[in-house]
Parts: sequence; C-alpha cells; structure tokens
Amino acid sequence: MDTRNRIGLYGSYFLCMAGIGFTLPYLPLYLREQGMSNRTIGIVSALAALAGLLQFPAGVWSDRLRARKPFLIVALAVLAASTFLMQGSHELIWLSFLVVLFAENGACRATVESMAGAEAVHLAPPDQVGAALGVLRFFRPIGIIVVLVGGGILAGHYGMSSILLPIGIVQTLAVFAALLIHEPKAFQTETLLPNRDVIHGARHLLAVNGRIEEPSKRSIWRDSSLWAFMVAMLLFHSAAAPGGVYLGLFLEKDLGASKDFLPYVFVVMMIAWMLVVWPAGALADRIGRRPLLLLAWSAMTIRLALIAVAGSPEWILLIQVLDGLAQGLFGVLAAAWVTDRFADGRRAGEAQVLVGSCLVLGSALGPLLAGLVVDAVGYRGLFGLLAGVAGIATLVVLALVPETLEVRKRESALICHPAAPARVK
Repeated sequence: MDTRNRIGLYGSYFLCMAGIGFTLPYLPLYLREQGMSNRTIGIVSALAALAGLLQFPAGVWSDRLRARKPFLIVALAVLAASTFLMQGSHELIWLSFLVVLFAENGACRATVESMAGAEAVHLAPPDQVGAALGVLRFFRPIGIIVVLVGGGILAGHYGMSSILLPIGIVQTLAVFAALLIHEPKAFQTETLLPNRDVIHGARHLLAVNGRIEEPSKRSIWRDSSLWAFMVAMLLFHSAAAPGGVYLGLFLEKDLGASKDFLPYVFVVMMIAWMLVVWPAGALADRIGRRPLLLLAWSAMTIRLALIAVAGSPEWILLIQVLDGLAQGLFGVLAAAWVTDRFADGRRAGEAQVLVGSCLVLGSALGPLLAGLVVDAVGYRGLFGLLAGVAGIATLVVLALVPETLEVRKRESALICHPAAPARVK
C-alpha cells in the first residue's frame, strides 16, 4: 500500500471512528438532556444497530462495482451531516433518525467499518491481510480515547452539546481524507496473476476440515464451518454488547463508583485494544487465525465471569483489559478468517460486511434479551449468564472453526510463482 492510500484509508478511518468517543459515555446522557426516556433510548439504540445491516447491500454492490471508495465517501459525508444536525435537535423522531445514522454501530459507521476493512484487504498483498487489518484497527481506539478525554473537558465547562461541533469538523475531515484513496482499476489478484488458470486456482481455494478444496462461487454459503463461525460471532457480540449498557449501572449502583470514574473503564479497554490489534494481525499471518480466535473468545468469557464476582470498581478496571484484548483480537481475526474463507478478492466487501452484520445483530439482540432478565437476576446474575453464552461461543470456535491460514499461503505462492499449478487435495 503506497503512502497516499495509507493516509487516505487510515486517516479517514481514524477520523471517523474518533466520534465513537462521544457515543460511549456521552450520547445517552445527551439524549436524556433532550427529553428521551431510558426506554426510548434503548429502542433507538436497537434501531441504530439494525440499521447497521445496510452495510451488507453496500458490501455486495461494492464487489459488483469493484470499488469501495464511493461507498466510503457517501457514508462519511452522511455521518458528518448527521453530526452537525444533531446540535439543537429536539424533535423526537428527527433526533432518533440522526442517532440511527450517527451511533457506533449505526448505518454510517458500520458501513465505514466494513468498507475500510475491505479496502485494506484489497490494497494489501495476500500474505499480509492480517497485518493490514491490524494496522487499520489500531487507529480506532486512539481517536476514541482522544474524544473521551477531550469531550469530558468540554462537557464539564460548556455542556454535552459543545462536543458535537468539533466532532462534526473531525467527521468532515474524514471525507476529505477518503478522497485521497486511489483504487487500482482491477483487484490485486486479477492484476498480479498472469493467466486465468492461476487466477482460478488462487481465488477458489477453500480450507475444509484441514483440506484445501476448490468450491464454486455459490458453494461458500453451503460451508458449514462458515455458518458455525457466524453463530460464534453472533453469540460473542450478544454476550459482549450488554456490558456497554449495564456495566456503568452495575458500577454505580452495586459497587458505588462515581460518574467521574466511568470514562476510565472505557479508556482502559481502548488502550488494551490499541496495544493488541497491530501485533495481532502480523502474528495471525505467521501462526494462524485459529489460536488467536480461541484467545479472543476465551478472554471475553473470562472477563464476563470475573465481572459477575468483582467486589470493587478498581477490579473492573483490571478486568476491562480482557475486554480490550477480546475486542481487539476479534476486530482483526474475524475479518481475516472470513476473508480467507471466501478466498476471492472480488468478494472482499461481502466477506467484511458478513462480519459486520453479525456484529450489529449481536449488538441489537444482546441488550434486548438482557433487558428482559436483568430485573429478575440482577447485574451479577446477568453477567454470569452472559459468561455462559460466551463460553458456548468459545466451544463452537474450538469444535467447528478450522484454520484458514493455509489458504493465504497457497494464494501468495501462486502469485509469487505463477507458473506452478495449484495443488488441490
């Protein structure tokens, strides 16, 4: 990836995701100031997560058009506009619509997340996909931490709404950064591979139960391992997402934490995420995807179980390191695994939005179901149940999700040695 594309892709992603620093602790408080009830905020959050499914048709069409840049620019522009329009908006339906566009897993940011991942896969050499995704995801927590800290200072002096103007400016700069991206006219696999036979061999390698097979384009959706991984991703986020809703309440009501303490819980998680994602991608390209996937799912399970028995806010700070570890590894490894599984550069967008769709579905389903049981079992009981869900997801990965790194090695070998025929066992 050349310098221009690095600045355009990583810069636009960094500036876009910085706005999440407002959605984490401040957006619910801002909506309360505008007159929304807790129930309405929950409904709007669920709608925003469901709206994130718009990334799927965007990903499919980006594959057909062989371009990610237009989708990135449109999503970033709509996001910037919604940020400015939220200032001073009081009408319930209009404000709810803007939140659906602006939210962390809403329509715009979810689309940018997937399209940026697909662009990184597109521009990276086949044997460096994990590393490219790791570098991209590294910029997410940096921006969030800056906004968390800076937003707290602004909110303390000028109120919640004062944060939106600088965020709107940042989101606008993301649009200009994305304009710098230069996409090759053809996908890298088509450009680098010299003949159709080699192209065919590289695109259609698929790891099934430890073997390399050559499926048709349609048969990927008949892949039982892919469906198992989708279930594991859905369960992962169904278990993780309620923490964003109920962890603060648990800290305040059960553990006696002050409101000033709450942002630090997210900052610790983001720092851990930042330290994990960059080396995780490079390590996954060397030792494989599966060991790190198991580490991610196991870390989430242990984190939820420890929260259920935590006795002080300080313990939660330490436990949040596991959340950063799990989320950071997931952000890189899940996308890399699914990309490997599709084994087709022309379908990178579809592969990325598949991961994103499982994320937003789990983010909508988890809090919805948690809300039905939390009053009956309490916060500790809820986190115990969520740990059980994450444990089941870990067993699914252990039993049903194979290694896929061999696919990338074969594709890289075909590109480096195009005269060698593809060996299919």
